[in-house]
Amino acid sequence: MNTHTLKNTLISEISQIDDATFLSALKTIVDSRKTTAENSSEVYNYDITLSKEDIQDNSFYSQSEVMTEIERWKSV
Repeated sequence: MNTHTLKNTLISEISQIDDATFLSALKTIVDSRKTTAENSSEVYNYDITLSKEDIQDNSFYSQSEVMTEIERWKSV
């Protein structure tokens, strides 16, 4: 079932539900998805900001430094 068909089926089924508790539970599910997406964007943007600050502060490792460190860990 494709997304469009699934949405239409859900809309049709939900429109026939009169149970306020059940509808409230569905709303909670939908709201939590939206909140999660918003939080993900905020976290992503925050991580980008921190990364830019690290670059400006020269606080990062080169590829060769990372490879050397990996080899060191493997030998332990």
